[in-house]
Amino acid sequence: MREPRLWLGIGLLMAAASFAPSAYAADASHCYSIQDRDRQNYCLAAAKREASYCYSIQNRSFQSFCLAQIKGEKSYCYSIQERDIQNQCLAAF
Repeated sequence: MREPRLWLGIGLLMAAASFAPSAYAADASHCYSIQDRDRQNYCLAAAKREASYCYSIQNRSFQSFCLAQIKGEKSYCYSIQERDIQNQCLAAF
């Protein structure tokens, strides 16, 4: 049951980053209060725009989503197993 909540978290983080990138980046310190390590690393990657945090994400689909967003390379989207999330990732390009 963890997987659907993980993707909901991705969507929320992606929305926050796309609507207010400068404000989101300014709040990178809040990422450290996130207990889930994958979400914390995604938050840090998005806030600092550093792909190195994506490589610390254990969930491979989530890692690919992160890399696609941070590096701006849609080829990473094709590594995402769930089709809806893959399509969401591809739609960002």
